Amino acid sequence: MIKKCLLFLLLLFALGSVNAVDIDYSNPTDVNIDGTDYHVFALINESGDYKVTVDFENNTLSSNDSVLIIKDTENVVLDCNNMFFSTNTTNSPYIIYAYNSSNITVKNLNANWSSDTIFVKDVNEFTLENSEIISEGYSIELQESYGTKILENTFNTMTYDGSIVFDDTIENSTISGNTINMVSTVTVANGIYADEAIINSTIEDNEISINSTVGTAYGIRACWDNITNSTIENNVIDLYSADNNAYGIYSVYNITNNVISGNNITANATEDAYGICSYNEDITNVTIEDNVFDLSSDSETYCIYAGDYIYNTSMAENNITANGYDGSYVIYTDNEDLIGSKIKNNEITIISKEGDAYCIYPFAIISSVISGNTITAYGEDCACGIYACGADLVNSTIESNLFNISSNTEDSECIYTDYNIVNTIISGNTFISESNGYYSYCIYACDNLENSTISENNITVDACEDAYGIYAEDEDMVNTKILGNNIILNSSDNCAYGIFAYKYMENSTISGNNITADSYGEALGIYACQYDMVNITIENNIIDLYAYSYDGYYPNAYGIFAENNIENSAILGNNITAESNENDTYGMDLDYIENSTISINTITVKAYNDTYGMDLYDVLNTTVFENTLTGEYYTSLGIYGNYNKIFNNKIFNNTNDEEEFYSMPYLYSSVCVKGDYNIISSNVLHDAWAYGHIDVYGNNNTISSNTVDYSIYLEGNNATISSNVLHNDKYGDAHMGVYGNNNTISSNTVDDHIWTCGQYTLISSNTVINASRDYAIDPNGYPDLGINAYATIFNNTIRASTIGILLDNCCEDYSNITQNTIYADDYPIIIGDNITGCNIYLNNFIYTGNSSNISEIMPNTTVNNSLVSPFEIEYKYNGNNYSNILGNYWSDYSGTDADSNGIGDTPYLYGCDYERTYGEEYYDIEYLENDTAPLIDMWNGNEIGNYVAPTTPSSSHSSSGGRSYDSDISDEIESKVIKNFVSSAAVIYGNEIDQKFAEELRERIQNANGYKISGNAVIVGGPNANGFAKEYNDQFEMPISNDYPGENKGIIQVLKVQDNTGKIVQSYTIVYIAGSDRLGTQAALEYFKTLDELPEGPIMVEWTENGPKVVE
Repeated sequence: MIKKCLLFLLLLFALGSVNAVDIDYSNPTDVNIDGTDYHVFALINESGDYKVTVDFENNTLSSNDSVLIIKDTENVVLDCNNMFFSTNTTNSPYIIYAYNSSNITVKNLNANWSSDTIFVKDVNEFTLENSEIISEGYSIELQESYGTKILENTFNTMTYDGSIVFDDTIENSTISGNTINMVSTVTVANGIYADEAIINSTIEDNEISINSTVGTAYGIRACWDNITNSTIENNVIDLYSADNNAYGIYSVYNITNNVISGNNITANATEDAYGICSYNEDITNVTIEDNVFDLSSDSETYCIYAGDYIYNTSMAENNITANGYDGSYVIYTDNEDLIGSKIKNNEITIISKEGDAYCIYPFAIISSVISGNTITAYGEDCACGIYACGADLVNSTIESNLFNISSNTEDSECIYTDYNIVNTIISGNTFISESNGYYSYCIYACDNLENSTISENNITVDACEDAYGIYAEDEDMVNTKILGNNIILNSSDNCAYGIFAYKYMENSTISGNNITADSYGEALGIYACQYDMVNITIENNIIDLYAYSYDGYYPNAYGIFAENNIENSAILGNNITAESNENDTYGMDLDYIENSTISINTITVKAYNDTYGMDLYDVLNTTVFENTLTGEYYTSLGIYGNYNKIFNNKIFNNTNDEEEFYSMPYLYSSVCVKGDYNIISSNVLHDAWAYGHIDVYGNNNTISSNTVDYSIYLEGNNATISSNVLHNDKYGDAHMGVYGNNNTISSNTVDDHIWTCGQYTLISSNTVINASRDYAIDPNGYPDLGINAYATIFNNTIRASTIGILLDNCCEDYSNITQNTIYADDYPIIIGDNITGCNIYLNNFIYTGNSSNISEIMPNTTVNNSLVSPFEIEYKYNGNNYSNILGNYWSDYSGTDADSNGIGDTPYLYGCDYERTYGEEYYDIEYLENDTAPLIDMWNGNEIGNYVAPTTPSSSHSSSGGRSYDSDISDEIESKVIKNFVSSAAVIYGNEIDQKFAEELRERIQNANGYKISGNAVIVGGPNANGFAKEYNDQFEMPISNDYPGENKGIIQVLKVQDNTGKIVQSYTIVYIAGSDRLGTQAALEYFKTLDELPEGPIMVEWTENGPKVVE
């Protein structure tokens, strides 16, 4: 069996040897092809295997001589057997001419030929393999031949313009594993050339080296048509053009549906150098990955160039180096767009020694992803990472890239668009932008930044002139989120802007960013320049700014700066540090604010000149609360506007330099509010020199529960100033000044004094700690105009003073002074000799020094004032009830009370003999007045005797507002404002059920039976059980009955009342908490404990299984 097999193999070998026909050059013949006669040494016109067995060398060939012609046949294999073909004739024709055939293979050709070597025409499935050709013409030229394979050949082409040349289209072909070396002395040199298109072909593993001494060098070229549905991979292309351009892969029109992968392209040109070029049209649906590009040019370099669009193309894992003397570009479209493409994980380094360096430079970028790239660009002029040069960056994602962009003389830009950035995500990138000559930008939209998210980026911007982090230059920032970015800015000669919108900011969030800026110009963290900021949230940002002065220029630093309208916005939880070594600093400088919230911000400001924690101008319906402002020298919260709420803020000035303080007398921390219907509540102002103060200018303002270490000053009408603590340990000179009409000053604690100028002022339930310098309370009218005060001074406590209440002939006339307790060294009260019409009764006047000598005062100095009540008053004394005209308690009264009714039997002769100079005015007051019903003991609410001093509120600069409410107030009440009000009020109940409810507000409560209003009140329970509630029920907007508001429902409502009894004019606030039944009252009470402040209108509440619920 083995012998039979061996015989069979030998037979097959013999048959094969027989089929391989040796080429015989000894019988030349003439052949006509397309009308041209060729003299051919060997003609193959039949199928079969052919073999060259001898070298061919002939230096006398004519122009119509051809060595081998394959014609009109198929299935031919020509093995040139490494035989050597050579000629040096300049007009010699081809070694091989294949014509009108199919499935032709030529292999193992070894030639040194002085002209075109192989010509293939009308041949499908032609293969050239394993050949080595030195040629001064084309190594191989093909016409109308498809399905070609050119494999593992070496081509050395000298002086001519092409190596592998298709005179029409490379189609369904494979060109693989070839080595092409060209030295060209003509105007064009082509490694692999299609005169028309390259279609459905594979060009791989080739090495192409071209040195064009006078013309343009092309590695792979589709001259007049497209490259389509092809694979170009793992080629090494090395080009040099000494006098023109160099193109690695070139199509005059489209490059479509291709894979270009793993290539190593080096192009060096005296003119422009290109990696991949679609000269006039598009690059579409192409994968460009794992390539290495090394481009250099004495002019400009372009790595990937499209004359029109780049569509749906993936450019990934490429390593790109480009050095264009006049300009360098990596991805470039000539005035058209980059659409639906992915640019991922590329390593890009570009340099331009005398021009611009732009990495990604289309007209617009649309629906694309740019991710994971490392981009380094240096330009002598401009340098840019991503530049949409004529339109928008839209619907795209730019993430996890590293940009290092620098310019020597012009601008540097990481991301820059000539128009808009829209619907784009820019996230997780590291940006470094540096300009040594001009501006430096990280993210720049010339027009709008819209519907985009910029998040978690690390941004470093260094500029000679202006430095910009995120910038919408000419238009708006709309529906955009800027989140969690770290922005570091430095300008060595101008301004630094962290986040900047030139016109509108709208429906956007700026949150969690860290912005650091140093500049020798203005330093701005967040800046809205020209128009509105609407529906904006700016929260939890850290902003650290320093503005340096230079050459007589004194710049400011602004944490958050808006020059026009701010509407429906929230600025929350930001930490801002701003410093200027020569001029002003602003934590926030905001204009035209409406329906907004500014809260929980921490601001530290320091400047050689003025420091403004917040400067808020033209403010309406805005809440400013729980902000902490700390400054060096001058720290302020300035608000100019109406219907605002300013509460729980802390304003500190940490200056401890005594020399600085006296050289700059305006060092202080302050709140300045200008406008109407504002609420300034629970703020803390502390100054190292005890000069913190609140200044308010406007009408119908409320100033409550603030802790201030120097002063509160008001100019305006119809204001309420209540429950404030004005105290400092350094000087003890904290005080209050109020100028205007119909103002209420109640439940405040003041170190030194309360001064007012105006009409119908109510000064009630205040505590003055120690007015040692002068007076404690001075209720002036308008002395320059001769207008009297008509003030009410009620239930105040002056713990120590030189003079208690001062009526020093400044139109304090017709004032009611009642139920005050006054301790004074000199005079508990001074009544000027021109004062008239005052009612002064039920006061406790305690001399802590010696009583004044009034023996020399003439009796006729008594004027028309009263030291007794204008009506009988019901009171208690030693457990008994009385009704009498009552005067005042005088600590130096020595009379008797024979009938034991608490009233002295003899009048008390009050007198004062007082001189002083105040400014240019000299006062010499002598006054005598009889108190005909002096009290034997101190007045205590509704009884004589058993006096209990009120609780003095404490102050704390480390707390949000200082405690200014009594100790028996329920801890279940959440708001300090509500606690302060309940502390100032009598809590009135009617039956045992309502008594238990009332005890949930405070321990000290009062039965409604026989109660007459004498101060603020809280009514608990409805009119059926509570007589005091019944008295006022119909005056409330929603009277309570068994039927209204209904089962399990209650109402919270507030009523302002005025007591005009006799000559006393007193204003009180009544809070009514009641329901149609027990559960209704309980619902209203429980909800009242949760309020931040007294409601402006009624609140209806229903008791449910889950507790109280507001009824809309």
